[in-house]
Amino acid sequence: MEVYNNIRGSFSSYLYEVRFIILFYVIGDWASTVYALPFATEYNPVPALILENYGIYHLLLIKVAFILLLFYATPVIQVSKGRWDLTKRIIESIGIFVTINNLMVIWSGNSLIQALGLV
Repeated sequence: MEVYNNIRGSFSSYLYEVRFIILFYVIGDWASTVYALPFATEYNPVPALILENYGIYHLLLIKVAFILLLFYATPVIQVSKGRWDLTKRIIESIGIFVTINNLMVIWSGNSLIQALGLV
């Protein structure tokens, strides 16, 4: 088991390991939110608060800060290989879901959450 921390690990190895989190949770969600905002309202209260008070670039900054925080928390999470894999898959899945949700808003004017009747 390889442990990523600022003493023994490589930040570039960590970035490769979380590449799908970066692709979907950070870039996909943020970029699709930028394009979806003119068509809809942000229903998630935390991003809505950030967008209203600080703007879209602060939302990106918080997502990048999350990746850095995860880097420092990785050694604790990696105590169990299964726990690290599960953590990555959950965050990746959330990123895929919100990116698809935002893309549906852009293309059809209706979100996946609305189509499922959750909002």
